[in-house]
Amino acid sequence: MKAKCTMVMILGVLLGCCGSLVPMWTVAAAEGVKCGDQPIRLAFYEYGFLYNKGSGIDQEVVNELIRRSGCRFETQVMTRARIWADLATGDLDMSVSGIRNEDRDRFAWFADYMIMKNYALVRGEVARGVRQARDFLQQTRLQLGVVRSFRHGIAQDQWIEQLRQAQRVQDTPDVETLFRKLKSHRVDAMFSQPPVFRKYFREMDLAGEVVIQDWTPDEKGVPHGLILAKSRFDALDAEQWRGLLTAMRREGVLRKIYMRFVPESEADQLLDF
Repeated sequence: MKAKCTMVMILGVLLGCCGSLVPMWTVAAAEGVKCGDQPIRLAFYEYGFLYNKGSGIDQEVVNELIRRSGCRFETQVMTRARIWADLATGDLDMSVSGIRNEDRDRFAWFADYMIMKNYALVRGEVARGVRQARDFLQQTRLQLGVVRSFRHGIAQDQWIEQLRQAQRVQDTPDVETLFRKLKSHRVDAMFSQPPVFRKYFREMDLAGEVVIQDWTPDEKGVPHGLILAKSRFDALDAEQWRGLLTAMRREGVLRKIYMRFVPESEADQLLDF
């Protein structure tokens, strides 16, 4: 009897010591994610602190998804246009920070993990006389810079079209060139999102030269999420990946990731969806 009790006590101690290891061993099975026989082909795109030369918010989100799912991934960097094309044809399985629309619903599922809004970045001397979009519109000498083909939100795009009709919009091929135009005073304002403008504020020392303004306070922003190709994942698979992201949000993991790249208040805004 004494030996039996001793054995039970020893087993209890061992389980107590090893209990913290169990979630690591069983996380994939507990979450129920099906990995499949082939690695998941995922593509990043370079965009501010979302992804920048192998680091950024999207990279860290994917790293955590790999850890939690136990799945094998093959990753690469591509242009956004190529990513959408390859997701549609089944040549790519997954991507990041994607915006859902009716056309993309035909070939992809979405699992949101942030919401992003475009803020107006106004040169400091201009901001003294500009507090909102109407002020900028009324000062006919001011020029707005945009990245060609970018979408900024319904209200912002309608307002930009008014400026375009007055020949007050400068189109730019990429976001880095646009920030350089803002720094060199070739444009007076532009729109950008926190994970993007924080990168260029740091690299170009722009923080003291630019004022951040919210010209569309009634607009909340646009959800961005993990993109899962329907050629690889079914509806149940998509729900399981959403479950991983939901757990990351509930446990504060997403917030910790975001705060490595943007201020706390902006990290909280990214999670307001």
